[in-house]
Amino acid sequence: MLFIDGSWLYHVRPYLLNLDGRQDFELDYRSLPLLVKNHLQEQLDAKVDMVRTNYFGTIAVNKPGHDNVREKQFYEMLSKRCAYNTEIYEFDFKNKETGRRENCLEVGLSTAVMAQAFHSGSFDIACILAGDVDYQPLIKRLRDMGKRVVLVAVKGANGFYPVHPRLLEEVNLFDFPPVYIDEHLSKLQYQRTEVNRVCDSCGKEEQTTFTSEWFYCKNCRDEYKQLRSRQVDGGTVV
Repeated sequence: MLFIDGSWLYHVRPYLLNLDGRQDFELDYRSLPLLVKNHLQEQLDAKVDMVRTNYFGTIAVNKPGHDNVREKQFYEMLSKRCAYNTEIYEFDFKNKETGRRENCLEVGLSTAVMAQAFHSGSFDIACILAGDVDYQPLIKRLRDMGKRVVLVAVKGANGFYPVHPRLLEEVNLFDFPPVYIDEHLSKLQYQRTEVNRVCDSCGKEEQTTFTSEWFYCKNCRDEYKQLRSRQVDGGTVV
């Protein structure tokens, strides 16, 4: 099983976008589990089944001036088009305490991994896509249970090293060499194709690369943004 820390992956996207001048790089989430699967098959010289891909993310609520429609569309795409199992946690800006770091995502990922590990035959290898050293105890417990673990991460360069050194330096933490996303960008490049779609609001047909279940044309999106901006400025929407 593949377990993805979506918050960590989101924060390393700017590096992937600018790597080697790839300004147009867009991650193909359907190819990501396949990359990990093929890596393990090469290491084991045996057939590997990717049982499930689990994505853990956050969504902002009560954030002034922020519209989370695109976030909802993204998570819907992961679930419906990529067959990911998603767990999304709300980050409430209205009730956010100053200086407090919410770690519900890390806790959610860790508990989900352990819950699956206790089910006999659920998985043999945990594939952890993350870079935070807070996952070190989880990885140790998994290996104590007889599970094998592989790290999926970003290698980094030019002063950008998103994986905590302790995750890479401890000899007995992983059972396989890491899978570095930035070494396989050509396999992970999403290829967009334009299609004609009908706007769910006005019925106008427009050529687009949007793949979400619902679709709104540019005019309707612009009108919504203007309305949203006026509502926020007027204090009616928070």
